[in-house]
Amino acid sequence: MAELQFAGEFSLDRCELISSSGVSADISKIIVEINIFEDIFSNALTGSIIITDTNNLVDNMPLLGQEYISLKITTPSMNEDAIDFTKNVFCVFEISRTPAGNSSEIIELKICSPELLRNHRTRISKAYEETADQIVKSIMENEKYLNTKKDLFLEPTLGIRKILSPSFHPFHLIKQLTRESMSAKNNSPHYLFFENIKGFHFRSVQSLYEEGIQGEYHYGDKGTDEGYIKGVSNAGKLVQSYKRILQLAIPSKNNSLFDIKGGMLGSKLIMHDIYNKKYQTSTFSYFDDHDKYSRLEESSSPKYNNVLIDDENTVGNFTDSRIHLHPTSITKNDVDSQYMKLPPPTVDELVEQGVDRGLARAAVAEEEKRAEENPDYMSNRADKWLLQRQQRIHELSSGMIINMTVHGNTTLTVGQVIDVSLPTFGVDHEGTRISKHQSGLYLISKVRHTFDVLTRNHTVSLQATKDSYPIEFESKASGQEPKPGGKPTVYQL
Repeated sequence: MAELQFAGEFSLDRCELISSSGVSADISKIIVEINIFEDIFSNALTGSIIITDTNNLVDNMPLLGQEYISLKITTPSMNEDAIDFTKNVFCVFEISRTPAGNSSEIIELKICSPELLRNHRTRISKAYEETADQIVKSIMENEKYLNTKKDLFLEPTLGIRKILSPSFHPFHLIKQLTRESMSAKNNSPHYLFFENIKGFHFRSVQSLYEEGIQGEYHYGDKGTDEGYIKGVSNAGKLVQSYKRILQLAIPSKNNSLFDIKGGMLGSKLIMHDIYNKKYQTSTFSYFDDHDKYSRLEESSSPKYNNVLIDDENTVGNFTDSRIHLHPTSITKNDVDSQYMKLPPPTVDELVEQGVDRGLARAAVAEEEKRAEENPDYMSNRADKWLLQRQQRIHELSSGMIINMTVHGNTTLTVGQVIDVSLPTFGVDHEGTRISKHQSGLYLISKVRHTFDVLTRNHTVSLQATKDSYPIEFESKASGQEPKPGGKPTVYQL
């Protein structure tokens, strides 16, 4: 196992271009840069490979946009965590060329997971009757659909799902299941479906949080490369270098106008049953729901202050700011047509199978008790999941966001929780330069791995998001919004 010499070092173990006709070529010697993109809101991996061609590769292969890339990259001393796409290769889907003189040109190969191409080529016309996680597993592994051989990370879901796919693309059907699934572990409706360098994930946001802190980063004096000598191994300095934030930007904190329009602070759901000519409403308030599900910080506070903005309302009381309409079809038993319940066996059915009637009664009673505590059936009532889910997803995609660049390693990926120390621009009352509000735990939502082959330097540009603050706001006053200064003057034009 090779020893790591400097932060960001990597080894390009393999990069092979395979033509549509099966001809392969080692292009590792002519590669300038490799990029791999991950996103928790994206179904599959994408990337690009930039090469300098001096041997007329385009005409000799030739390149058609039907090629494959067999790729393996490792961080020295981390061979077991390699970015390995040799068994599950990338697909080339676009080629661009830029002349670089009379004897060479720059070629960019845009690549993606083969599952993404299969998704666009395939439609599903089928009825399913399983739990949502088992449906996803079936779609992913089915040879007629996505036929993936990659690892699947599936979180068990509540309820037996009965769903019809009317010629949907596979990812479209999975996304629908993602929106409507609830965790069997904690009833969380905040499911995501994405691919990272480890495989495909169908899981709740809470399950990502439960994996714990997987990285620590600092901006400023605490994490520096000062005193580091390239080519000389120094474990302590390497550790510090990997914790250093090389570049930092804070593009978004809270956009209150956008959050109001998106229903993050308050929203309403109207469920209408056109068959029975009935409807019912339910509402969501950000502050009432904040502690219902786990957050990044154990002791977390909302990202908005729960103070009165008029005589009786907080920002979470305006549920009409976003209204959702959702159809349902409720029977006399309050059962939605899209879900089903697997009934326990009756006493008579067990007796017919040869079970003593007394034992049968006891068994049925126990089964009914178990079903009541953890039923197979869960109604597809949108009030169970819709408002809660749209709030959390909106919060993660547009809340407190930071962009930063760090030294790369092949273990870093989206879906990980990291601990970030950010500075204040000035000294606070305790004499520290660490921001209490902006520091803390973040979830990595986007990643761009950049491998500079010429310098053997691997950097990661990542976006991380925060769903709460680690400390409470001080509330000393109410009536924070400006009040009108009297009646307006009306001018007749």
